[in-house]
Amino acid sequence: MILTAKRAGTCRACGGLVRKGEEADFSAEQGLSHPEPQCARAPPRFRPNSRATRCACGTWVRAQEGRLRLVEDGGASGGGKDWAVDCPACAARA
Repeated sequence: MILTAKRAGTCRACGGLVRKGEEADFSAEQGLSHPEPQCARAPPRFRPNSRATRCACGTWVRAQEGRLRLVEDGGASGGGKDWAVDCPACAARA
């Protein structure tokens, strides 16, 4: 879906800056990218982890390290979406 970025962010494909007010391609599963085909159709490689947290294996992951992963819950109340952080070792295994 093409939209106007409400804040600056990192392109999921090339890692470049998507500025506030620029048109951008966005999906909840993949994140933000430039609308050009080489970025919009590319698989996500850069999903910045903006907060320090723990991986499921217990490893502490600093901000801007690791990989974000979308976790969906199909629970009785309609479910929801949340982000989990994988450490570099767990991200390599996935």
